[in-house]
Amino acid sequence: MKDVTGGPGISRLQRGSNNSAIGLGKELGRGGEGAVFPVTGAPDLVAKIYLKPPAPAKAEKLRSMAQNASPALLRVAAWPVDVLADPTGAVRGFLMPKVSAREDVHELYSPKSRRRFFPNVDFRFVVRAGTNIARAFAQVHAVGNVIGDVNHGNALVGRDGTVVLIDCDSFQVRDGARLYTCDVGVPLFTPPELAGRPFRGLRRTANHDAFGLAVLLFHLLYIGRHPFAGKFADGEMPIERAIAESRFVYGANAASFGMTPPPGTLTLDAFGVDVAQLFERAFAPPGEQPRPAATQWIEVLQALESRLQTCRDSAAHFFPKRPGGPDGSAPGCCWCALERSTGLRLFSVQRQTFDELGTAKLAPIWDAIMAVPKPEPVDELEVPQIAELEIETQDPLGPLPRAVLSWLLVGLAICALMFDPGKHVLLAGMVFAASLGLRWKTRKVKWWKPERSQAIYRSMFMARKHLVYVIHAWNEIAADKRFETLLHRLNDLKQQVLQMPQRRAERMDAMLAEAAKLQRYKFLDQIPLDKAALPKVSRQEISMLAAFDIDSAAEVLAYSEKMNGLVSEPARVQILAWANACSRRFVFDPSQGTDPVDVQQVELVLQHEQDSLLDEMRVGQEELERLASELSEARKKRERDLEAARKAVANSTQEHAP
Repeated sequence: MKDVTGGPGISRLQRGSNNSAIGLGKELGRGGEGAVFPVTGAPDLVAKIYLKPPAPAKAEKLRSMAQNASPALLRVAAWPVDVLADPTGAVRGFLMPKVSAREDVHELYSPKSRRRFFPNVDFRFVVRAGTNIARAFAQVHAVGNVIGDVNHGNALVGRDGTVVLIDCDSFQVRDGARLYTCDVGVPLFTPPELAGRPFRGLRRTANHDAFGLAVLLFHLLYIGRHPFAGKFADGEMPIERAIAESRFVYGANAASFGMTPPPGTLTLDAFGVDVAQLFERAFAPPGEQPRPAATQWIEVLQALESRLQTCRDSAAHFFPKRPGGPDGSAPGCCWCALERSTGLRLFSVQRQTFDELGTAKLAPIWDAIMAVPKPEPVDELEVPQIAELEIETQDPLGPLPRAVLSWLLVGLAICALMFDPGKHVLLAGMVFAASLGLRWKTRKVKWWKPERSQAIYRSMFMARKHLVYVIHAWNEIAADKRFETLLHRLNDLKQQVLQMPQRRAERMDAMLAEAAKLQRYKFLDQIPLDKAALPKVSRQEISMLAAFDIDSAAEVLAYSEKMNGLVSEPARVQILAWANACSRRFVFDPSQGTDPVDVQQVELVLQHEQDSLLDEMRVGQEELERLASELSEARKKRERDLEAARKAVANSTQEHAP
C-alpha cells in the first residue's frame, strides 16, 4: 500500500487493541487531514489514515474515544472503535463504522440539490431528518462530550432519514478529569460569545453546540437560509458580524437592528409558535438563560411532524396545521404561497404518469352530472293590470239632454241680469256655474253599487293583487338560469380535461424547443460558486450570495442584478467573468432530448391541474343536484299558489257580479 503521508510505504498497520494486522483497500476519499480506506475482511469498517502522524495528545484522545465507544454512540456517529499503529507503535489513524448511502445534510436544504440527492421526499422527511440530527447531538451530549465544530459537513443523512455524525475525532471529549478540546470551528456556526476567539484550547459547552444545532435546523427547515443573512438598512452586514451582534434576521427584534429577511422567505412562525420560540431563544443575545437543548428540539420537531397535513392543491406539499385567523379561516399552505412568490417548485413526489385521456376519472363524474334531472323550461305569465278592476259607469242624462239643460240655465242667468243686474248678480253666477258643471262629465269613476258592500269589492281587489304577486314569483322561477349556467360551466370544465393531452403535447414541444437553453442552465447549475478559485471574492461574500440562492454559475448569470449590494464591485465583476467563462465551455448535445426530471415536473403540474378540474366538477355535480331539488320544490309550491290565487280571483268576481 502507498504511504498516504507521501513518505516510504507502510508495509503493515495493526490494531491498537490486540496488535492484529489489517489490510487496506483502494482509497475511498481524502480530506485535508487524512484519507479513508476500506478494511480487508471487515466490510462494516473503514480506516482513516492521517496524512501526517497525529500529535501525542491527539493519539491519546483517539485511544480514549475508542475505549469509550458505546452502542448508543455508534448508532449516531462514525465513532473511533480502535486506533491503528505502525510497526513502531506510533498511532497513524483509527477504525470507525462504515457510513454508506448517505449525503451531506446541506444537500437536503434547497429544492435543487434535494431533487438530485433526495428525489421525491417531502417536508415530513426534512423534519424527521432534523429530529434525528437533534437525537445525534443529544446522544453526544449525554456522555459529556461536545461536538464543537458544528458545520454542514459533519452530519450525513440517509435515504431513510437517519443521521450519522462524522469527523468525530475533532469533537471535544472528556475522559474523567482529562478534557480533549476541539481546536477547529466554522464562524457561521459559532455562537456570538465565542466570536473572534481562537479555537485552539477553547473549552466548549453543550450550550455552544446548541447555537450550531439551531443554525443547522434553521437551514434545514427554512430552505437553506442562514438565520443571520439578510438586508441591513445602513449598508453591508457580514454574517459573522451579524452573529456577533445577535442580529437574528427573522426574529421579533430584527427591525430594531435594521435587518430584513431576503425576498422569497418563510416567516419565522410558518411552522408554529413552538418552533419560532425555540429559534428566538437560540439566537437571542447571550445571557443567563441557556439555549434550547437538543432534547427540546426533539420534542418540538416530533410535534411539528405530527401536525403536518397534506395540501389539497399539491400532493407534494405537507404543511403544519395552525389555529385559524381572526375571521376563523384556516391558514393556507405555506409551500404553495412560497412557490407562487418565487416561481420555484420546492417539493416533488413520484406519482403515476399523467393520464393523457383522463376518461377513467372523467367518465363517471360526467355520467353523474348528466343523471341530474334538468328542470323543464316554463313560460313567463303576463301580469294583469290592477286598473282593470275600476268600474265604468254610464252617463244617466245623455249628451243631448245635458247640453239643452245647460243652455237653458245660461239663458236664465242672462234674463236675471237684464231685469235687475245688481240684485240678481249672485244668482246669475250660480246658475252660470251650474251650466258649466253640466258640461263636465267623467267616463270612469270608482263607486260602490248600492246593492253590494264595500267589503266584497275589497275582497275582489285583494284577490287580484295577490294573483299579481304570485305571477311575479312564478316569473322569477321561469327566469332562473342558475341550473343552465352551472351546467354550461361544468361542460367547460369537461372540455378543459379533454384538452389536457393537447396541452401536454404543446408543453413538450416547447421544452424541446428550449432544449439547448435548458441544457446550458443544467450544465452551469452543476458548477458551484464556492468551488471557484476567485481571489477577489471572500468566503463571506460567497455565503451571502448563497443566502440569496445564488450558488452556481447558472444563478450568477440569471440573477446578476441581485448581486448589487451583496458583494463588492470587484468581486461582482470577477464572479460574472467566471460565470461567463463557464458558459463558453457548454456544448449542446441534441441527442439528450428532454430531461426526464423536467418531463416529470410538467406531468406533475398538469396532473395537479387535472385533479383540480375534476374536483371542481365533483363539487359542481353536488351543487347541480341541490339546485335541481330546490327549483323543483319551488316550482311545485308556485304551481299550488298560482292555482289557489286564480281560484280566489274567480270566487271574488262571482260574488261581485250583479
